Amino acid sequence: MNQILATAFNGLFLHLGLALLFAVLAGVLRSPRFKGWLGERAVQNTIRAKLDPLVYVDLHNVTLPTRDGSTQIDHVLFSPYGVFVLETKNFKGWIFGSERQAQWTQQIFKRRTRFQNPLRQNYKHMRTLQELLDLPAEHVHSVIAFVGDCEFKTEMPAHVTRGSGFVAYIQSFQQTVWDPAQMQAAIDRLERLRLAPGRTTQARHVAHVQEIKARKAGGKGRGVPHQTVVEPALEVPESQVRKPAPLIQQTAEPVLSSIELASTCPQCGSALQRRLMQRGPLAGQAFFKCSSAQGCSFVRLLEPLPQGA
Repeated sequence: MNQILATAFNGLFLHLGLALLFAVLAGVLRSPRFKGWLGERAVQNTIRAKLDPLVYVDLHNVTLPTRDGSTQIDHVLFSPYGVFVLETKNFKGWIFGSERQAQWTQQIFKRRTRFQNPLRQNYKHMRTLQELLDLPAEHVHSVIAFVGDCEFKTEMPAHVTRGSGFVAYIQSFQQTVWDPAQMQAAIDRLERLRLAPGRTTQARHVAHVQEIKARKAGGKGRGVPHQTVVEPALEVPESQVRKPAPLIQQTAEPVLSSIELASTCPQCGSALQRRLMQRGPLAGQAFFKCSSAQGCSFVRLLEPLPQGA
């Protein structure tokens, strides 16, 4: 009898354990964070499948320092036609919204949920990128990419897309705005400035976002005095500064150039360095770059002299 009871209890605990495991798994799969990650992966895969990597250079999950904390960009695409800043939304159901509305609406059957206008959300991303890279506003383009089983029920701007529609929108830009060397220098600068991907950076950014939400919620309380909190500028510890494999590398390969004899930068007088581009539209191309740590932007391609010159 005792053996029968023991077997029954063991079976019960096994079933309860499996039920708990499935419940936890279902909760994770339904969580906004997992859905967001899934949507970002879908957009990343589409970018790499449908956009020429020799023309478009993609960076993902880019966290940048701001005056009041940090901001996180889902995807940044560099191209000869400008920079595209993509915000991903993995939603189901009907989507209602307009450019000027602060809140948009998601409707699934009779349930309606409001969420922040993604155009406003992406505006901060664009402004941060413009300031850090010193780019003209007209060279930075906002793109909102909705993925998932959703449908727009109001007319959306051309840069608010569904599915893989963002690809056609990006490809509609065909006017070159900078030369490949300038584009490569901007990519290199962004790689130096972005915060190191990882749990520490993610935790700091999430805490910053939660603090903003709490402050806004506190300001809406009835009869509760709200104290304005002034956040200091984010100081990034040296240990968190990202040190990626460089997009460009120094090379000792001798290359004849019209500025081969110039040993100093014509803009600031610092030494020039010969480097080799590792990806992007000039992959494999050698060029001269100023070695100044003060942010000098001098870059010039190596132009081989005609044979016999």
